[in-house]
Amino acid sequence: MKNNIKLLITVCFFHLFNDGVISLVPLLFPVFRTLFNLSYSQIGIITGTGLAVSLFAQFFIGILSDKRNFKTLLLTGMSLLVIALLIFPNIQGFISLFALFILLRFSSSFFHPLGIGLISKRFKKDRLDWAMGIQSALGDLGVFIAIASTLFIAETIGWTYPFYIWTIIGIISIVLGYILTKNIPKTDLKQQSIHQKKLFKEKIHDYKKIITKLRYYAPMLIISGATWGTTLTYLPLFLDENTPLSLSIIGFIVSLWIGFGTIAAFFYGHLHSKIGRKKIIILCYLTIATMNFFLIINPILSIIPVIVAILGIATFLTFPILFSYVSEITHESNEGKTFGFIFTLQLGGGTFLLYISGFLSDVFGIWIPFIFMAIASIVATISIFFKNNAAQDQDS
Repeated sequence: MKNNIKLLITVCFFHLFNDGVISLVPLLFPVFRTLFNLSYSQIGIITGTGLAVSLFAQFFIGILSDKRNFKTLLLTGMSLLVIALLIFPNIQGFISLFALFILLRFSSSFFHPLGIGLISKRFKKDRLDWAMGIQSALGDLGVFIAIASTLFIAETIGWTYPFYIWTIIGIISIVLGYILTKNIPKTDLKQQSIHQKKLFKEKIHDYKKIITKLRYYAPMLIISGATWGTTLTYLPLFLDENTPLSLSIIGFIVSLWIGFGTIAAFFYGHLHSKIGRKKIIILCYLTIATMNFFLIINPILSIIPVIVAILGIATFLTFPILFSYVSEITHESNEGKTFGFIFTLQLGGGTFLLYISGFLSDVFGIWIPFIFMAIASIVATISIFFKNNAAQDQDS
């Protein structure tokens, strides 16, 4: 088996585990809200602060990854996630839930700048869109598994069991990743450094260049990240409050969001070759806006699953598109820094929106996050039409 394929398989399993784990707590908020008498504001504080921790952690992990072995750092992050999962069933209320969610979010911060950066490094010259689509889809699959099973397991045998199950998945992923990559040369697991040690001013100059290159994509990165976090956090709560559905059925409906999104991500490479990135991403953001508007006008119950499924397709197609765009304008020596920065942008938008949505939902209602997402997606569409001529767009 070629080293690139071994690395892709490793990153895919890590992505599945990482994104599945960070979905657990938001999915269980309907349970925790009843169990610990949480308000929407407290939920916003927990999720918003968790994203803020991830925001800074991913940024600095991206910086510190320079010239370091990505495999070692990835295994560190995965191991910390396993430890957090083992502790989580012992939470007693808001404070302990808040503290452990921070630990969970910090631990999950290792994967995206390192895992996506590694794929960008190894596949930049060959089958980039295919590799990005596959690894993105496996991350989506992890979320799908979590969504499809968590609320059902919580309702039938108890809310602590999903944490134990994902602990086992994590251990299997770590062992598999170690075995697959143990004979790969260390040079293939590090960033290629073509620069000598730089002064602080020179490093600042490098980041200015990265920001300049990403300025066109920044609104889309922020909005896509915010859409993912807001939907995962508030859609179960929205359905729990506004429908007579059981937690198991709510879990099934939310799983349609990630399930159809995962399938779409698997076929992104084919869609890209037929249609082109720019047309796909414009259609995605217009669809996200439309589906969010449909959701908040309270359609009949039978239409909600269709809306959620279409919303998932549109949301999850944006990620491999944006990652491929960024990869093309990123030098190999800056993979960790750049992908750390773009995930900081994504989490930054989500952090602000989760904070404000929690407080405003207590005042006006749980529909608030979805109107925000609809408006933000329209903004993303406008930013594409008025893109800077300096931005690289090979498909337009």
